[in-house]
Amino acid sequence: MSRRRRGLRLVLALAVGGGGGMSGCVSVTTKITGSARAGAEQLLLTGTSQRAVDSIDFRPLAGRKAFLAVAQEEKTDASWLVFSLRREMARQGVILVDDKKEAEVLVEGAVAAYGTDEVDSRISLPSITALGTLPLPASSGSSTGGLIQKNRQDAVVKLALVALDAKSRQLVWETDDVLQTGYLYRRFMGSTNITRSTSVPELECYPPRKAH
Repeated sequence: MSRRRRGLRLVLALAVGGGGGMSGCVSVTTKITGSARAGAEQLLLTGTSQRAVDSIDFRPLAGRKAFLAVAQEEKTDASWLVFSLRREMARQGVILVDDKKEAEVLVEGAVAAYGTDEVDSRISLPSITALGTLPLPASSGSSTGGLIQKNRQDAVVKLALVALDAKSRQLVWETDDVLQTGYLYRRFMGSTNITRSTSVPELECYPPRKAH
């Protein structure tokens, strides 16, 4: 076994189990996102909402003039959901109009869930200098960093739509509740992302795997 691997295993043993009076620190933080979203979070949500929209069959409304109204959050990434709905409806032959008076059917949608949950866990050492000359990855220098970090973000989107006849207001079409989930799971060694798995293809290359 190489000296580097032996040294790294020793570091992990000290960090997790403690040794010679030098124990490590394990911290787990659970976070529910607020109003501001990071780029990866936006991609995770828009990718998840896109899969939800793609699962809806609008063909029963094909050839009919429809006015779409969706109750939603006023956020940049949330507006993507409305755009995706309009695009998919047009692709499936629905004729979208901007004036209710011109519509044959009124399509109403509501978003019950649109957000993410995040769990971040870190294993750090009390003092890097106490380990002597063991080969360690370069540290980012942040007080919130760690030797090993695990980060998981889960996204959920839930919506439903109904279509009413513009004149009689009778129900002519509806979806089931559409529920779609997504995830981004990353592991870090120092500031380098060493493994990544995700439900959204765009997140395979963003954010960058290594901090510069």
